Amino acid sequence: ARSMGDQDPANLPSWRTSYSTQAAEQKTNGGSSWLAHFTVRNLKGGGSGNFTISVQPHWAPVGARRFRRLLEEHFFDQCRFFRVVKGFMAQFGISGDPDVNTKYRGKTIADDIVKFTNQRGRVSFAMSGTRDRTGSEQSAFAREYVGTEGVGTRSKGIDSRTTQIFISLGDNRFLDKQGFAPFAEVVEGMETIDLLYNGYGEGAPRGQGPDQNGIQKVGNEYLEKKFPLLSYVESVEFSSLGSVGDAARAEELSGVASRLGPPMMVILPLLLVALICMIRICCKVCRMFCEEDQDDKAKAHAKTNPDSVYLGKPAPCAEDDYPAEPAE
Repeated sequence: ARSMGDQDPANLPSWRTSYSTQAAEQKTNGGSSWLAHFTVRNLKGGGSGNFTISVQPHWAPVGARRFRRLLEEHFFDQCRFFRVVKGFMAQFGISGDPDVNTKYRGKTIADDIVKFTNQRGRVSFAMSGTRDRTGSEQSAFAREYVGTEGVGTRSKGIDSRTTQIFISLGDNRFLDKQGFAPFAEVVEGMETIDLLYNGYGEGAPRGQGPDQNGIQKVGNEYLEKKFPLLSYVESVEFSSLGSVGDAARAEELSGVASRLGPPMMVILPLLLVALICMIRICCKVCRMFCEEDQDDKAKAHAKTNPDSVYLGKPAPCAEDDYPAEPAE
C-alpha cells in the first residue's frame, strides 16, 4: 500500500480530486468517509485494472479502523482473491507471508452493529463460524457457500474478525442477520471486480479453489504453484493525512480495554468485598487493643489502690466534695 503525499491537484486522477479535504481530516476519528484505490493484476485474460472503495467509519467504526491499520502496514500488497464465487462475493485478505498471518491470527476485533445491508459493491469483514445455519431468509444458492473464515451459512463467531474481507457481487442481505457489517462500498471500478478470476470457484473442501489453511501456512508459494490464475492486489493508495499508526495505537488500546473489561467486572466486586472485610478486621483489632489497654490500666490501678475499683475513667466527685460557692 502506498500513502499519498501532497501532489499538484492538476496531476491527480479523477477519483482523488473528488476526495474532500474535510473528509480526510475526519477519517481517523470515525467522522466522514475516505477512499482507498486498489490496483489489481491478473484479471480474466491476464489484464489489469483498478477499483476504488469509499470507507465509511460511521457504518462500522471497528472494521474501518482495522482496515486502515492493514493499509498502513501494506498488508494487502500481493494478496490473492482466493475465493471468487460468481454472483455471490469476492474474498481476499490472507497475506502471502505466513509470518504475517501468524501475527494476526490472534488479533481479532470486536463485532460492529450492522447498520447497512450487504448489497452489491459493499465491503465487509469475513468471520469464522462454527455450525450450519438455517433460515427462510437464505436462498438455496447461499446455502452452498461455507468457508473456514468467510461468508455463508455458518453461524458467525463472536468477535472473530481478523484480516479477511469480501466484496458482495450480488444482493447478500441474508448476511445482515448473521452479523456481517459493511464498512465500505465500491464507488468506482466495479467492472474490474467483475473481471476477477473465478475459474476455481468455491474453496476446498467444497470446491476446487484454494484451501485457506494452506494459504495461512505456506502463503503465496502455495497459491502461485497450484492456483496461478488468481487475481491479486498489486498495490493500494490511500490518503496520508493524519499520523500513520494512529489506527494501530487506537486498536491496541481498545483491545487492552476489551480484554480487561470482563476480568475487571469480576475483580472489582471481589476487591470491594475484601476492602470491607479488611476494614471490619481493623476495627475489631482496634477494639481488642483498646480492651487490652483498659485491662492493663485496671491492673495497674488495682496494684496502687487495692481498696478502690478502677472504672476506666475518673469517678465523678460526690456532691459534698464540691467546694461551696462563695457567700456574698
